[in-house]
Amino acid sequence: MVWGLRVMLVVVGLGVLGIVLLVLGLIVRPVVTEAMRANAAGNWWLPFLPQESGRYGPLAQNHWWSAMRARTPGSAAGLAVRWGFWSLMSVLLVVAMGSIVVNLVRLLAKGWTGLG
Repeated sequence: MVWGLRVMLVVVGLGVLGIVLLVLGLIVRPVVTEAMRANAAGNWWLPFLPQESGRYGPLAQNHWWSAMRARTPGSAAGLAVRWGFWSLMSVLLVVAMGSIVVNLVRLLAKGWTGLG
């Protein structure tokens, strides 16, 4: 019985860890890769401008983030708002996911030792 509960703790822990990695991969990774691409090109507007195909990159692609789109490079304030938003969201998500992992480890340790 104790080993069954421990196996369940491990499975739940791995599930939560998978969700954490998924969130980081879906939000933070595109921000970092687009920042590296913009830096390499020397054009920080690049992630928000339409590509040659007419589509937008991952930071302005779907309808929720369409407010980030720009047909042409705009003002420095517009660029600061766009990168400020994505930078803040990335930092907050990394902090939140780190907190989740720390609390998960504490919970798993408490559950593991509490079982016997």
